[in-house]
Amino acid sequence: MLPACVAVVALFWQAAVTSASSVTVKDNEIWLQTASGQRQLTRDGVPKRLPTLSPAGDAVAYVVDHRVSQNAPEELIVLVDMSGEVRQRIVPEGYVPRDFERLDWLDDQRIGAMACGHANCMYWVLNPDSGKTIGVMRGGFDFIWSHNRQFVARRFVASWCAEHAPEGTCPEQDAVLLNRDEVDVYPPERAAKQFDDSHSHEIGIGTGPPFAWSPDDKWVAFTDLIGPEDDWYVVILSPTGKMLRDSVPVDPDYGAALEWLDDTHLDLRAGKRTFHFAMQGSEFSEVPDAR
Repeated sequence: MLPACVAVVALFWQAAVTSASSVTVKDNEIWLQTASGQRQLTRDGVPKRLPTLSPAGDAVAYVVDHRVSQNAPEELIVLVDMSGEVRQRIVPEGYVPRDFERLDWLDDQRIGAMACGHANCMYWVLNPDSGKTIGVMRGGFDFIWSHNRQFVARRFVASWCAEHAPEGTCPEQDAVLLNRDEVDVYPPERAAKQFDDSHSHEIGIGTGPPFAWSPDDKWVAFTDLIGPEDDWYVVILSPTGKMLRDSVPVDPDYGAALEWLDDTHLDLRAGKRTFHFAMQGSEFSEVPDAR
């Protein structure tokens, strides 16, 4: 009878944890917010950042920065269970250019960590159980994962040069890289497949809203500035490489937002206006306001 009671208590506690609204850092300690109130998980006084709860609700990951004089910090990712016991300490392999800016639980088998240098970002994919580095994506910005965590979209800025082009004459262009969830084995020279074998589309998305994945993860939406007329478009891109787009009569700024209403309807909010777009068969176009 006792094991059954213990199982019931465990299930009740897990349900309470998975309904937690947040984990926060207060006075250098991790606090877990649950339906029944706050619970302190750590008591070591070490400064911590970026706490995030695992999808299963059974662990919290956070970052500890170890400062190195005249060099980039040595980033440490710590995992603790719901009793505050340290489950794993992870040191990402390779050079970390700056403090981690993001820490993501991709699923129960993967953690993602992003750090950005002067020109671009790097994204580590880590195994929370072994602490091993599964792979590293080098270059680009944003790194927005699909809901099913099978694809990641990133903005990539590169110079495209003709052979023997004079120095300083290479045009800089933006591109969307849409990658399958197949990261390089670390280190790169051991990789059987380069992660950057991906769909790439030259675009100008520097000032538009961030990527937005459709609920079914079949499309990622973004805004695109196309020359020489410099017209703005709303674009949807499929992991298969298919791309659809339609023009929009405004210049989306940093305050603009893309929102999927369902798998086929998309809104662009720019300023005080909302523009409606829809897929109808193989077509994607703006649709009039029904009101």
